[in-house]
Amino acid sequence: MGRPRALVIGGSLSGLFAANLLRTIGWDVTVFERARGDLAGRGAGLGTHDELFAVMRRIGIRADDSIGAEWRSRIALDRSGSIVCEVPLPGITSAWDRMYRALRKALPAQCYRSGMQLERFEQDASVTAHFADGSRAEGDLLIGADGVRSTVRRLLMPEVEPRYAGYVAWRGVVMEGDVPAALHAVIFHHMAFCFAESEVAFSVPIAPDDDTRRCGRRCQFVWFRPVDYEIALPRMCTDGSGRRHGIWIPPPLIRPELIRDLKQCAEARLAPQIAALVARAAHPILSPIFDLESPRITFGKVVLLGDAAFVARPHVGTGVTKAALDAQGLADALAASGGDVAAALARYDRERRRFGGWLVARGRRLGTYLEAQHRPRGGLQTMLREYGPTGVIDGEPISAALA
Repeated sequence: MGRPRALVIGGSLSGLFAANLLRTIGWDVTVFERARGDLAGRGAGLGTHDELFAVMRRIGIRADDSIGAEWRSRIALDRSGSIVCEVPLPGITSAWDRMYRALRKALPAQCYRSGMQLERFEQDASVTAHFADGSRAEGDLLIGADGVRSTVRRLLMPEVEPRYAGYVAWRGVVMEGDVPAALHAVIFHHMAFCFAESEVAFSVPIAPDDDTRRCGRRCQFVWFRPVDYEIALPRMCTDGSGRRHGIWIPPPLIRPELIRDLKQCAEARLAPQIAALVARAAHPILSPIFDLESPRITFGKVVLLGDAAFVARPHVGTGVTKAALDAQGLADALAASGGDVAAALARYDRERRRFGGWLVARGRRLGTYLEAQHRPRGGLQTMLREYGPTGVIDGEPISAALA
């Protein structure tokens, strides 16, 4: 008998984790990514956990503190820039591009095919994927790792749609050399928050963009702002030529007047340290915030993984770690099944669906803090303590739920 074969739909982080881990247990894997070219420019900062680094080491990737930027505490800044609250919870923030490049390098080039748009699939004794270019591929397992707008999920459950949270995130990254020296002590040593009515902004240092570190660290800001879904958001996603892009728009096409308004509002509403980052960001990214829960994540020989299965709001800072642990859970279940794929997928569904539901609920809880009337009891300290990948809820670190 030949090696079992997996077809991985989606070549971003979820798909790369799945492909690399399945290869470690003896599977033949091909990744099919609909986009062409390098995806490294699509992400910004990402939260880390020890569990994420452990999965990377299992793949064979050197993963330690050097892949991220360390900060020592979480602080809240008032409008003048003064620190009004500090919680001594340190963390390490990596960068999406660093993670993506490491995972791509670990996967042999012949296992990755770009420009492959899935159109449909069918399954009986095996599963066959059909692509827009007329080609097809056959395997023993098809993994939908194609993100929040998953084609695989839509084909299986067209009624399951992402739910808009009522607000968007503006994101931007600034190189260390472009940050005024007077702001370094705050910007590069803390995760810094600023609260306005129904809005939250924060900054966090992130890893350099390559292993040479010649450009120094970077700093990312994220600013959550309420936006009406039906009218305001489509207008924001209309470019200067009048073309409407729906609810997403490539950063270079965002109209200049929106960027000017964003920077003016930052100066008027945010602490000067974070406003300075907004002012210096070359191409801010506009991201509507959604969450998603799938009632099932296995369907015969088809499985959903990462954001294709569950999407938690970014306040949890755990999306990439969840994708890595989903992939690890699938690989472990298959390795222990003795060739019984159905039993392995039943185990995977049971374990990962429970965790996905918990994470979505936690993201919603943190999202309510954007509303002034839902500030947590205990005020800023509680908010700072619970937020993000290394947060603590009811005295328990988030890492306890990941184990």
